[in-house]
Amino acid sequence: MKTKVTKLYDVDLIPTPEGIPDWHVDEASVGALLETLAAQRSTEAEVREVQMGDTVFCAAGGKYAGRTVLIYPGRNMPGAEAAEKAVLGSAPGGTVKTELGGAPALLTVKKIVRRTPAKIDDALIRDENIDGVDTVERYRVYIKDKTEEQNRSFSAKHLSAALREELIARSEYEVDEAEQEAWTDNAAQEMLKMYEAEGIDPHVPEEGTDFLTDEEVMENFKNQLRPQFLALAVSRAFCEERGVVFGEEERKLYADNGYTGERAEESFMDSKMWEILYNIALKRLEEAK
Repeated sequence: MKTKVTKLYDVDLIPTPEGIPDWHVDEASVGALLETLAAQRSTEAEVREVQMGDTVFCAAGGKYAGRTVLIYPGRNMPGAEAAEKAVLGSAPGGTVKTELGGAPALLTVKKIVRRTPAKIDDALIRDENIDGVDTVERYRVYIKDKTEEQNRSFSAKHLSAALREELIARSEYEVDEAEQEAWTDNAAQEMLKMYEAEGIDPHVPEEGTDFLTDEEVMENFKNQLRPQFLALAVSRAFCEERGVVFGEEERKLYADNGYTGERAEESFMDSKMWEILYNIALKRLEEAK
C-alpha cells in the first residue's frame, strides 16, 4: 500500500465520547428481570370477566364479520383503543358497540384468557436448572453479573467503533491519490453489486424526488468509502506500532478462507485493530466503574 500514515494519533489521548451506553445494572433492573422470568413461566386460564391485561377473543360484525378479533385491554394497540375500553367488564356472550380500525364494530366476547405470572420463589429458580443457582438471591447475583457482562460487551463495541473513527479522523496521512481513487472505484463497484443482489435501487434518493444518475450513485458510494480506505492505512500503522505481524501462519489461515495477497494482510490488520480497540474499550469501561 503506497498510502501511509505519517502521524498516528495516540488512542490514549482520545476522550471517551458521550452517548456510550451504560453497562451497569441496578437493583430495580434486576427486579424487572425477575418479573420477566416469572412472566415467561405464566399460566393461562379462561376467566369470566374482562380485566386489564387479558386477551379477549371476539366475534365481529360489520367490516370484520366472519373474523375472530383479538382485543388486548391495556395495550393501547393503534386503532383498537376504543375497543379495549369497551370490552372491559364484559363476560363471554356479551356484545359491545365500539370502533375498531376507524370503523364502527360490533364485538361479541367469545373467550377471555388471563395470564398469571409464576410466583417468584426458589422453586421458580430451580426450574431454570442453572448450576449453583437454586435460590432467588443467588439468581439475583447471577442475572446481574450475566446482564452486566452482556451490556459491557455491547458498550465496548460502541466505544471501540468511536475510538477507531477518531483515530482515522485525527491521524495524518501521505495519500497516494491514484491508489485511493482506484480502491474507492473498485469498492464502489462491489457495493453496487451488493445493492443489486439485495434488490435495493441506489438511484432512489434519500431526500427529494429526482432519481440519481449512475454517476451520482457511484460518487455517493465513493464518498462513503473514502474513510474506509484511510482505515486500511491506520489499521496497518496501529498494529505495527504494537508489534503485530502478519506471518506465514496467518497468511495460510486467510488463504484457506479465500483471502490472498494484500487483501489478506489488510483483513488481518483490520481485525487485529478491532480486537485491540475492543480490549482498550473494555479496560476504560472497567476503570470508569
